[in-house]
Amino acid sequence: MVLLGLLIFDVTRRGIYNREMGLNIAVVGSDGVSIMLLRPEEEMLGWVKIPGNTRIKIFNSDARYPLNSMWKYGVSEKNPFDILERSLGQAMGVIVSRTVKIDDSNNIENVLGKLYSVGLKTDLSIRDRFMIRQFLTDAVKSKKVLEMTVPDTVFDKVTDPDGAEFREINQSMSLWTKNKFVVEPILTENADISINNISGISGLGNLLANQLESSGMHVIEVKAVPEEIVTGKDCVYSGDKRFAMTELILTEQIGCKKISTPDFAENDDKLRIWIK
Repeated sequence: MVLLGLLIFDVTRRGIYNREMGLNIAVVGSDGVSIMLLRPEEEMLGWVKIPGNTRIKIFNSDARYPLNSMWKYGVSEKNPFDILERSLGQAMGVIVSRTVKIDDSNNIENVLGKLYSVGLKTDLSIRDRFMIRQFLTDAVKSKKVLEMTVPDTVFDKVTDPDGAEFREINQSMSLWTKNKFVVEPILTENADISINNISGISGLGNLLANQLESSGMHVIEVKAVPEEIVTGKDCVYSGDKRFAMTELILTEQIGCKKISTPDFAENDDKLRIWIK
């Protein structure tokens, strides 16, 4: 009864996949991690394989961890999807919204073959999996797959005291990701976005700005003004003007919540985001 209830819940939940907006998905395989870019409206399927010796910062910690072991770390913390998506997204400066974990080599064909598997580890809904598989099938058949190689210039080589060598992502990554992860409807809306980091954690505003700009959003300012008091927690936003696709990204792929426009932000054409 419990399993049946969970299955019904999964089938009926709406999911986040949208043909107009597309999606960036982390793919964790037995031999590495990649990012799969789905852009159905542009008839483009992108595939970014990340070098195996890459080490990234865990999003809620100062610790750095080998990317190929990040899934195991997340499992030990009982939160593998959120930890991988947020850590990889912040490190790369892109929005990573979902994850597919396959017990096989990391490639599109294996993702395609595993999407209907009952035991697949993923935070995609069944509806999302069905729609994404249709798109993957068409893209692979028509050979519309764009494989992108991350250049060496976006990495710094580091050597630990024990002699272990790693690559760590540097600030050049944002230059490489620019225009590669753009969502066209977001670019068309051209919303002016203001980010206020009132979390007290330095750098979170810039990290979010990089992720939003990679999707095509226009961030006009990043600040830290704790005097702006707003309701809600984690990430909230407000705006009097409606930007449908931009807000869809903020709510469904970033996890921000919309709040009523504060008095100090009324009659403002900007979308204001607060990180708390």
